[in-house]
Amino acid sequence: MKTAIYSSDKQTHFFQELKGMFSDIKSSNFLAYQLAKRDLQGQYRQSFLGFFWAFAPIIVNSLVWIFLNNSGTVNVNADGNMPYVLFVIIGTTVWSIFTESMLIPLTSVNSAKGILSKINFPKEALLMSGIYKMGFNLILKLVLIAIFLGIYGVLPNLNLLYFFLSLIVIICLSMSIGLILTPIGLIYTDVAKIITTAVPFLMYFTPVVYAVPHAGFFKTLFELNPLTFLFNDARNTLLGYAPENVIYAVVIFGLSFSLLLIGLVIFRKSMPIIIEKIGG
Repeated sequence: MKTAIYSSDKQTHFFQELKGMFSDIKSSNFLAYQLAKRDLQGQYRQSFLGFFWAFAPIIVNSLVWIFLNNSGTVNVNADGNMPYVLFVIIGTTVWSIFTESMLIPLTSVNSAKGILSKINFPKEALLMSGIYKMGFNLILKLVLIAIFLGIYGVLPNLNLLYFFLSLIVIICLSMSIGLILTPIGLIYTDVAKIITTAVPFLMYFTPVVYAVPHAGFFKTLFELNPLTFLFNDARNTLLGYAPENVIYAVVIFGLSFSLLLIGLVIFRKSMPIIIEKIGG
């Protein structure tokens, strides 16, 4: 008599999950594009100032620090090789890209909570929709940087290519962190509040609006922050200087990309459980 043995199919096969995820991303690309298009049109359609709101937080935050620096209220210890306005505009813009990339996975899925348990579709479409929206906003922010570079007569050279590579590393790092936190954040709203509270605090240990201190405890904190070298090279190469931390950036990218793949698998495996919890 033939014996049949049945086993649980709860094991996670990492590369099979990735293959299935990329297949679902490909099949749901049109849905992701339509979701992103709808959200962007809804965001700007009823706004009198339109695309200005993509720049407003960056400009306002930069103006605050420019005022504090010019008034002597705060010693920003800025790099003497570039105008402080460019220093803070570029730093604040790249920082906004970092924070938006981190929140994209969580906000994209949160915005679709109402349909998650009602419509069966690849949930990866929500991630892709968020990436499309982030890409659109990224173009607007790069236009802002280009405008200020033009005002100050800065003509980037071939080092500009490394600026875009630095952006890729920064986005990969932030998205990997956001993706890992997304499953927990969908169940507990505290996670999103912690992120929005802690991330601005991290800015003060990153060369966004002021340079790395020359000595002391805060210099050590800056050097322990992996974003410090990425931000410095991104800003410097945009202004024509050679990158100084290429190997470091490659290592960070490798680690971030690995973490991103792990986050994608965790997202795929956890979504059915999360939908059951938030739907019930």
